[in-house]
Amino acid sequence: MGRGKPERYMAVESCDKVKRNVFCRNYGECLDYTIRNKWPGFSCQNCECYEQERLEGEALSEDYARCIALAFVSGAVEIAQEMHG
Repeated sequence: MGRGKPERYMAVESCDKVKRNVFCRNYGECLDYTIRNKWPGFSCQNCECYEQERLEGEALSEDYARCIALAFVSGAVEIAQEMHG
């Protein structure tokens, strides 16, 4: 793990219940770490490694793919399908 320090967190039920710094340079790395460890979610609440980053082009697409992977690993996609299906 590099500089980011994600904390394991329960599956996210609402955006109000978890703090994430999605525009942090380390966010993608933290997503990867969360997915590799099969955590249901993570929080940036106590991380002191925030560095603002503006994603563009391919970097934005890669970050999007990581977010989708986390949604599948955490079960969020299945929950959404059950709620709307």
